[in-house]
Amino acid sequence: MSIGRGERVLDIGTGTGFLAIGAALAGAEVFATDISERALGCAMENAGRNSVGIELIRSDIFSSVRGGFDVIIFNPPYLPESGSDYGDIKGALESGNGGSEHIRRFLRDLREHLEEGGRAYIILSSHTSLNPAEFRDYGLKYREIGHKKLFFERLYSFMLF
Repeated sequence: MSIGRGERVLDIGTGTGFLAIGAALAGAEVFATDISERALGCAMENAGRNSVGIELIRSDIFSSVRGGFDVIIFNPPYLPESGSDYGDIKGALESGNGGSEHIRRFLRDLREHLEEGGRAYIILSSHTSLNPAEFRDYGLKYREIGHKKLFFERLYSFMLF
C-alpha cells in the first residue's frame, strides 16, 4: 500500500488506529472511523503516542463520512455469524451471513467517497463468501497486491480503483 504526502486518507473501521497512524506518518491528512467508541479512544491514544494528528469519526462504514478521499482503507470484519459470545468486540470480527455483509455495504458506497483517480485497499479472508470478481458489480476495477497464508486462513490484499 502506497500513501503519498498530502493525500486525503480515510481508514474505515480503524480499531487501534494502526493503518491510520502509518498513513499519517507518511504525511497524509488522515480521517479514521469506527463504530466503537472504545476503538476510537484506543486509536486516539495510539495516535498521541506516535505524535500524529488524525481526525476520528464515529461511523458505521460510511454513515457519518462526508466528502471524497484519495485513498480509502478497509480491513473489514469477515467471519460469518457464529453465535459465539465475543463480547463488545463481536462487531470487529463478524460480518453477517457468509462473513461479507460489511464488505458489500462498503463496496456499495465506495465510489461516492473515492476521488477521481483515487484508490481503495481492502483485505479479504478465505473465510468470506465474497468473490473478488464481485468488485466489478460495483463498477470497480481491482488488482490483487498480495496474499499471506496463515495457519487457519489465507488473507488477500486488493487495490480497488
